[in-house]
Amino acid sequence: MSRDARAVLFDFGGTLFDYADLARAQVDTLQALARRLGLDADPGTLATAHRRAAARVFREYLPKPYYLHEHLFGDTVRETGRELGRELSEDDVAFWFAEQFRNRARDFRLCEGVVETLEALRARGLHLGIVSNIDDADLYHLVDLGGLRPHFDSLLSSEAAGSCKPDPRIFDVALERAGCAPGEALFVGDTISQDVAGANRRGMRSVLLWHRDDKSPPEGEERPHHVVRRIPDLLDLIDR
Repeated sequence: MSRDARAVLFDFGGTLFDYADLARAQVDTLQALARRLGLDADPGTLATAHRRAAARVFREYLPKPYYLHEHLFGDTVRETGRELGRELSEDDVAFWFAEQFRNRARDFRLCEGVVETLEALRARGLHLGIVSNIDDADLYHLVDLGGLRPHFDSLLSSEAAGSCKPDPRIFDVALERAGCAPGEALFVGDTISQDVAGANRRGMRSVLLWHRDDKSPPEGEERPHHVVRRIPDLLDLIDR
C-alpha cells in the first residue's frame, strides 16, 4: 500500500478523540443549564431529555447534504429545554455553548497513540488531513486543545466545504487540498454511514476504526476496505 498511498485523511470526533472522554463535560453542561432555568432535575433525567431531543433533531438534519452544526446543536438544546418543560431564550442557548466550550477544554484529550502515529505517518512523506463534520469554531477549538496543528497539512470543516459527510463535495475538497486522486488516499473514520460510505462512493480506500472488542463491524451494504482497532494500527496497514 505504501507504494501508491499519498495521503491519509482522518475524521476527527470519535476517531482522534473519544466522545466518552467528554461525557462528564456534557453532564456538567446539562446541570449548569438546569440551574440557570431553575430546574430541580437529576443527571439521569437531564441525560434522557437530551437523548430524546438529539434523536429527533438528528433525524431531521443528518439526511441533508449540508447544515451548520451550530444550528444542529442549537436546535438540540432547544428541544432539550422543551423536554424539560422550558422554552429557551437565545441567551440560554448561548450560555449552553459557552459552558460546553469551557467544560470540553477541561476534559479533552486525544486517543492513545495519535501523536506518535501522526509523526510516523508524516515521516513517510504522506499528506495528513482532518475532514470533519463540524463548524470552523469547533474544529479549531478542539484541534488547538489537542495541539494538532503542527501534525496536519490540511484541516477541513463541513462549514468550509459547504458539505457534510457522506456528501461527495467535502471529499472532493479534501482530495483537492491533498493534491491526490481518490485511489491515492486512505480515509480513516469511526462511522460506516458517514465516513466509510462517503469515502467508498468517492473511490477512496476506507479504513474503519472499530473500537469494540466484543463484536465485529456489521456486514451491510457499505463495507470498509480495512478495519483497525487502534490508530497506531495504521502504520502496519501503510507498510504492508
